[in-house]
Amino acid sequence: MQINTQKTKIMAFFEIPSLHKAHGGQHRPGPTLSPIHIHAPFPTSFSCCYIITEVLQFEYLGLILDPKLTMHLATTEAIRRAAHGQSVTQAVSYSLHYD
Repeated sequence: MQINTQKTKIMAFFEIPSLHKAHGGQHRPGPTLSPIHIHAPFPTSFSCCYIITEVLQFEYLGLILDPKLTMHLATTEAIRRAAHGQSVTQAVSYSLHYD
């Protein structure tokens, strides 16, 4: 089994205070944080090093997750989708009424 490092991302949930302080009080992945390296000698005989990038949010099963699991991003996205659905429904209703 292989890990596709092009698609793999990592995100820290609820960091311990010492790591949070090391990040400057804000968890912002960027050039100041060192990326995660995976050393894999398999399936070849020479050692390979793969880099996994860190992200601030990602979508899992349609739910947007953030490092503190506040659900703010998921709620905002649900409201946006509901508003879009409502506007489409109103447009169809209007077109059926006046056609």
